[in-house]
Amino acid sequence: MQYLSNSVYKPFLGHTEYAGVDKIRIQYPLDVEYSDGSSDLFTKHGVHRTLSRGGELQYAIGSIPGPRGDNLYFEVRNNASTAVIEFNPSRTLDPNGSTLCKPNKVEDLVVGIIQFLAEHTVMPLWGFDRQTGEFIHNQPHLWPTNWRQAITVHRLDAARDIYSPFAGFCVQSLVPIKKPHFTIDTLVRNGGEVQTISWGKKNNVRHNFYNRSLCHQKDKRGGWFRFEIQTGTHYLKTNGISILEDITDEKVLGLLWHRWEVSNLDIPISLPVGTANLVEELKKRLSGIQIQTFLGLAVSSCSGLPIDMNPRTIKFYRDIGNGCGFLLGQSLDSYGLLKVYIDFSRGEVFQIYPNNPIEFTKTTMDFSENIEETIGA
Repeated sequence: MQYLSNSVYKPFLGHTEYAGVDKIRIQYPLDVEYSDGSSDLFTKHGVHRTLSRGGELQYAIGSIPGPRGDNLYFEVRNNASTAVIEFNPSRTLDPNGSTLCKPNKVEDLVVGIIQFLAEHTVMPLWGFDRQTGEFIHNQPHLWPTNWRQAITVHRLDAARDIYSPFAGFCVQSLVPIKKPHFTIDTLVRNGGEVQTISWGKKNNVRHNFYNRSLCHQKDKRGGWFRFEIQTGTHYLKTNGISILEDITDEKVLGLLWHRWEVSNLDIPISLPVGTANLVEELKKRLSGIQIQTFLGLAVSSCSGLPIDMNPRTIKFYRDIGNGCGFLLGQSLDSYGLLKVYIDFSRGEVFQIYPNNPIEFTKTTMDFSENIEETIGA
């Protein structure tokens, strides 16, 4: 199933420098004769034993530290027949900044790394031309036309940064949101503050929404947040990304858009910026007894108390709450008049004004055929 194959991703309209590839792991074949991993860059050597009689596969591992711990990791495997590289393209292009690398720029970075490692006993299979007897690893224009197909992608992390001008917005604001197809979240705290929400599977597709300012600058009110997906080999292949030439803006950012669409994180929420009369909002929609039921359900949801109600009834009251800008699971005290939503396209949190509905950008992707896949994600 390749839902992206006939789709066009939606463009980013704001903070465009903060959307792209955050990490990638690739693999490519080596010329065994000129790839022994003997360079001083390799700090670990060893042997993997196989189940076959006398089976031994030698390997060598090395890394070059980046400015913020974003190492260029490389490994020579299988008796010097295969190379594995993992690096952060964003920090390679912007070592001391926080911008993200556009997928279309990844290929040039890969070429540079392959050339660099070829000078340190990691020679690509196409790096030596046996017909001419010349080394061509440093002349990409002489490489065979199919070299891109020989580089396979085994991990790809993509991200989109979001800015909030509202001090009340935080990761905790999104914790009560129910994510379709994902029943379990993992919360990571930093000094008591919820820094990250994670959901999904590491061996398939993992999602993170975190306070980037808190994580990187230790400033919990810095205003920058990040939505990130971490995808593995099988999930990438299923979605049409398996070799280097598949890493394009259309495919990678389209995949990022898709995972955002199914996250449900763009629904309106209320920020704790003052006391508002939730009951007055509920009176416009419910009877007196229903309001009492709603308030009891809200308290139970926030307190983690067991709720013995029909799922359809719970959904009814959850929808009512969403219409008021209140998420079941929030504290009643947190309800305020300031309602906001995340505009993924513009990369920013915006206020919703009374009588001014949100104008969501229509998606160009058809996700109906992908529901079964996301349930298993």
